[in-house]
Amino acid sequence: MVASMISRSSGLSLYRQVADAIRQQIISGELPPGSLLPSEKYLAEEHDVGRDTIRDAMAHLRSEGLVESKRGYRSRVRSLQPRERVWLHPGEMVTARMPTPAEKKEHSMQEGVPVLVVGDKAYPADRYEFGPAES
Repeated sequence: MVASMISRSSGLSLYRQVADAIRQQIISGELPPGSLLPSEKYLAEEHDVGRDTIRDAMAHLRSEGLVESKRGYRSRVRSLQPRERVWLHPGEMVTARMPTPAEKKEHSMQEGVPVLVVGDKAYPADRYEFGPAES
C-alpha cells in the first residue's frame, strides 16, 4: 500500500480522507473482494492519524457496504454476492431505500446495503438485479 496524502488543512475530516483513500484502493482492485485490510495500527501509521480516526473511517466504509468487520478480527473488503434475476412486469417500478431492522434481520444483510422494493417486497440490492419480463 502507498501512503495517502492526508491534509489537516483541507477542511475535510481526517476519517473521510482515510476512507476516501481506502475506497479508492477497493475500486482500483488493489484491495480486491475478500481481502483483509491492514491492521488499525498499520493504517494509523500509514496515514499519520490516530486509531480512532481509522475506526471512524472503517465505520464509514461499513455504512457504504464496502467493508465488513467482526469484533476481534481485521476488517475485510466485502465479497460480491451472486445476483438473482427478478423479472419486472409492465408497469412495475423499482425504488431503493435503506432496510428496516426487520428486513436486515430477515435477509441477514450487512450494514450499508439498501433494499430494492417492487410492490410490497424488498430485495437486498447486493443480491438481486432486475430486468423486463419477456413477452
